[in-house]
Amino acid sequence: MPNVARAVCLAFAVMAALPYPAWALVCADGEAAAPEAPAETVNDPENCRALWEKIGLPQAGTEIDPAFVCHQRYVLLHNNENKTPDWVIEPLNRRQVSGTNTRPEGKKFAAEEAVCDAARAVDKDYTKSGYDRGHQAASADFSANSAWMDDTFVLSNAVPQEGIGFNRGIWKQFEALVRKLAQDRGELYVITGPIYANARGAIPPITKTNNACKNAISFDAPAKAAICPENSGASKKKCESGVAVPVGLFKILYDPAAKRANAYVMPNIDHRSNEAKDSLEYLKKFRTTVKIVERYTGFQFLPDIPGRKAQIEECVATMMH
Repeated sequence: MPNVARAVCLAFAVMAALPYPAWALVCADGEAAAPEAPAETVNDPENCRALWEKIGLPQAGTEIDPAFVCHQRYVLLHNNENKTPDWVIEPLNRRQVSGTNTRPEGKKFAAEEAVCDAARAVDKDYTKSGYDRGHQAASADFSANSAWMDDTFVLSNAVPQEGIGFNRGIWKQFEALVRKLAQDRGELYVITGPIYANARGAIPPITKTNNACKNAISFDAPAKAAICPENSGASKKKCESGVAVPVGLFKILYDPAAKRANAYVMPNIDHRSNEAKDSLEYLKKFRTTVKIVERYTGFQFLPDIPGRKAQIEECVATMMH
């Protein structure tokens, strides 16, 4: 089973140690990317600076073994031990999300060629796992260009996600609302990623007291800490080097024109029994601050935006209506 988080002490009221990303030297020196990695996919974020320059790259709170991957319209930081992204940044604009292309029929996820073999999730890890291959940068976000949509079907852009009651339910509706917001506002930055339990398999809840948005958000331990071919189906076997299963997902939205940031954290569970008919109303329960996301992931987000302190610490008025 992968070491999904490193517990660290944070000065966060009464909260216990929270998880920072787990970093280990999974890839040997010089083995960061496969020789056949396509030219569009590179490991130097400077080669895709236009995708993140306005907001800055997230900064890690601990020393890391970075595995940045630039794709055509999004950039991510790959966690080589968890075999998932730690975060994915995508700049959206009105034209990009308003195309007529649809999700490519029969398109399958591919392994990420820009990370070494030992760090790659592969399709068979997910087969009969009980979890969806959950896009972080959604394919529909790039409907203006079919090649951009195809480029999202890579497992460095996915995490194991609860299926019908989350990935194919409220999370899908959330993604559609984000696209509508990008249409309405013209330009929007979206940062998406997983939240993991600590090394003991636990994670403190977000409390109303500590959340400026006054929402309490709790997390359930996933049925499997990691997925791999050895524990497919009903198997209870542990994975020695599987794909880590998150307890939740976060999404940060930033409008550079309005200089406004919103953040959401949603548990990676089946939401159907609690979900309201109005998805906007239901999503309000998961509003939080960027600061909370930082404390649960170990990254500092939006480092280069103006007025950063207020935008990350306050419950900024929602942009979604």
